[in-house]
Amino acid sequence: MKVVFAVMLALLGALSVSSVGAQTRYHCRDANGNNYSMSRPCLEGSTTRTIEAGPAQPSYSYSQPSRSTTVRTAPSEPDHYSYMSGRCRALDENIRNAYSRKIAPDVVQGMRNEYRRDCAQEEQDASDRFYQERRAGDRQRREEEKSAQLAAQSASEMDARKAQQCAESQRILNSKKARTDLTEGERADLKRFEEAFLARCKR
Repeated sequence: MKVVFAVMLALLGALSVSSVGAQTRYHCRDANGNNYSMSRPCLEGSTTRTIEAGPAQPSYSYSQPSRSTTVRTAPSEPDHYSYMSGRCRALDENIRNAYSRKIAPDVVQGMRNEYRRDCAQEEQDASDRFYQERRAGDRQRREEEKSAQLAAQSASEMDARKAQQCAESQRILNSKKARTDLTEGERADLKRFEEAFLARCKR
C-alpha cells in the first residue's frame, strides 16, 4: 500500500507540473456552426471539438534600469599656472585630485591652508602676468592684421592707378600710330614711348 500511495503521489505531482507548464486550448463550435477557440471550456450550447495542451506562455521579468553614476573629475589646470613655481603647482594638483587619490579631508584642509599662505599671492602675480602677455599678444596681432590690410589696400589702389595709366598710354599710342604725317623726330619719340609702354604695361 505504501508503494502504491507513493506512486500515486508522484503521478499527481507530475500532472500538476504538467498543468502548470502547459496551456490548454479548447476548440469549440457554436449552434450556428462557427468555430472558435479559448483557454477555458467551451460555452454552454457549444460543442467541444478538440482539447489541445500547448506550451505555457513564457514569463517575462523586468529589471529596473541601473542608475547612472556620476564620475567626479578633477578640474583642469588653469593656463596661468605655467608661470608658478613647481611647489605651488604640485600642491594645487594634490588638492584638485584629492578625491580620486582618496586623500583624507583633514589632510586636504591642511594643504588648502598651506596654499593660501604660501601660494595665493604667487598665483595672483602669475595670473596678472599671463593676461598681460595675452593682451599684448592680442594687440600685436591686431596691429599686424591692420598693417596687412593697409598694405593690401595700397597695393590694390596702385594696381588700379597703373591700369588706368596704361589704358591712357594705350589710347595715346594707338592715336599716334594712326597718324601718317609724323616727322622723323616724332616717329623716334613714338618708338621710345611704345617701348616704355611695353616695359611698364605688358609685363
